[in-house]
Amino acid sequence: MDPAIASIIVAVIGAFVTLVGIAIKEFKSMKQTNSVDHDQVMHRLDKVQSSVDRVGVRLDDHIDWHLTK
Repeated sequence: MDPAIASIIVAVIGAFVTLVGIAIKEFKSMKQTNSVDHDQVMHRLDKVQSSVDRVGVRLDDHIDWHLTK
């Protein structure tokens, strides 16, 4: 095999491995960011659930008031 072609093949393989490594690193970073975002969304949804529960109780009390009036 010609040494120039062998050098080109080695360079292409090296570049491919480097790109795969960069992609893996980026995916790990995206996973970590997604986990943090997911935690924040779950916390906010818990707040929304609490708020909805309070409104439900108030609405039930109001409807009961109309029924007994």
